[in-house]
Amino acid sequence: MEELKTTSHFIMRYYYFLEEETEPMERLVTVFNQNSFNSFDNELPATFLEQAGVFYTLNDASGKMKILTIKTLPEVGGWATTLIQLQAWETEAELSSDELIGKLTVLVGPPGQWTELLEDAATLLAYQESASIGQEYRPLVRLSVDRKQEASFLYSLDDSESISIPFLTRRMPMLQGSIIRLQMLDEILKDRNISIRGEKEELERALIRILHTKLVMNQVSISASEDLEREIEGLATAFGKVLGDQSLIRDGIKRLNSMLDSLKRQIGQEPVRQMYLDLFQQMNETNQERLVELGHTYEELNLVRENYKAAIEVVQSKIEVMNNRTNMVTQQQIKGLLEVNTAMQKQSLVFQYAAGLIEFIIIAYYSHTLWSHLESTAYTVIPRWIQFIVVMLFSGSAVIVTHLLAEYMHGDIHVRRKLILTSILLVLIFILTVVGSAIAKVNV
Repeated sequence: MEELKTTSHFIMRYYYFLEEETEPMERLVTVFNQNSFNSFDNELPATFLEQAGVFYTLNDASGKMKILTIKTLPEVGGWATTLIQLQAWETEAELSSDELIGKLTVLVGPPGQWTELLEDAATLLAYQESASIGQEYRPLVRLSVDRKQEASFLYSLDDSESISIPFLTRRMPMLQGSIIRLQMLDEILKDRNISIRGEKEELERALIRILHTKLVMNQVSISASEDLEREIEGLATAFGKVLGDQSLIRDGIKRLNSMLDSLKRQIGQEPVRQMYLDLFQQMNETNQERLVELGHTYEELNLVRENYKAAIEVVQSKIEVMNNRTNMVTQQQIKGLLEVNTAMQKQSLVFQYAAGLIEFIIIAYYSHTLWSHLESTAYTVIPRWIQFIVVMLFSGSAVIVTHLLAEYMHGDIHVRRKLILTSILLVLIFILTVVGSAIAKVNV
């Protein structure tokens, strides 16, 4: 590769926007266009470093960020004037830090002047460890990074073997995008962990209240089983929240580990990987602490989940005990009702027998009287023992027929056969009485 040559200072600046936040990026592009910057859509020209004032956009590997890249006009006197001009353009575009998810600035200087470049950069950005860091990592050194995801680097073009234009123009902003996403994920997981721990503590307090007031102090009665059933619904809802929180923690751990592995692989492919590996190590310490925190939260949620599961079982057991008590009381009441019913049935049987006997006597009396009045001649001829037998049979059959007919009319179909046979017997006795009376009357 030919040695890269430039005789002036310029700045590469990368603005990171969310994919859907196109409006602030369009404002910035408008300002660059108004100041005669050229734009590239596809491949950058081979003479990119010699271009004066250009910008282009990149899509982040995640597909969730857009990167607007600008290469400023060369300045023979250094970077100070260019930094002021960049700030003025951002102000003109009304660009605020809240509209950015990150910003990367690379101060690029001419070859053969590493010490002077490092001193100038350190003065501009208040960097205090320029000498040692500069010697260790030249030709690329990280100058600063803040909590707003705004990082600054110094790059000297005097070592074409270590770093290439594709790295400066594409891979470096992509790498910084991965770092920004990792830091954003870390912040999200931090907030998520705080929120979940707060919810966990609230769920623990609620569980203690339920177990103490509802179960330990025995402030419930048999009639309060519905209250406990409502408590089970609340416990089940809380149990679901714990499972949901565990799922979020597990997903966060998985995503953080995956992103760390991906970033480490990405750094390993770069020619300046040692500097980035040291930077990765610093970040990884924070990320590992976050993973430990998330792991502790997950284990604590495990305990809360088991406690809620046990509480649900305890409340269910309490309800079963209360229901058993209720069932015992109900069974005692049912037993009493059955005893009363049995006594009433016995009394009813007595009344039925008495009513049947009275019915039998009345039918026997009236049938005998009716027979004696209608056929007085035949009645006097027929022996009294025959009269008695006939009257008894007729009265008994009539009583049986009326009872069977009543049962049949109430839906007891199984008595139909008995009803038919008894009715036939009753008719035969009646016919026998009429025929016998007629024969006796003729003989007289």
